[in-house]
Amino acid sequence: MKKIFFLLIFASVFSSAQEIEDLQEGYFFSESSKNFFRVDIKKPYDYYKVTSCDENSQFVRAQFEGGDAAFNRELFRYISAYVDKEIYVVNGTFFLHINIDKDGKVTNLDVTPKVENSEGFLRDLKFAVKKIKKNWTPSKCNNVPVDSKIRIKLNFVTESVDV
Repeated sequence: MKKIFFLLIFASVFSSAQEIEDLQEGYFFSESSKNFFRVDIKKPYDYYKVTSCDENSQFVRAQFEGGDAAFNRELFRYISAYVDKEIYVVNGTFFLHINIDKDGKVTNLDVTPKVENSEGFLRDLKFAVKKIKKNWTPSKCNNVPVDSKIRIKLNFVTESVDV
């Protein structure tokens, strides 16, 4: 009887956990002693048009090793590790602009907009993105690797609590 009881409890907990996970798709949470922050990484990413690839060409966009969901997880993991939630209270939308070369390496990284007193936060955010070590599969135009540029929208919401 106890086994059946524990089995039912386990099944009910697992099913509700799955519902919570489905509700939070695209949102990542990080908690510390005083601050709680959420990063909404918007999908799909914006890809800038490659000028050397015309409308009649076959274009394949750059892909992160493991796909967009894997990049989102890695990005949040490093943001959580390297962006200090005790110092920054960030609310608003920022854009990551990532250049990917023909070899699948990130060659340039920029964060916009530049707002007053955000230099430290933007520096830490760039550092977090640079820590991601996996490579990208480069964009291809007619099966030839080409340089490309991606824009990723990040929406930050921080709530502070007095402990």
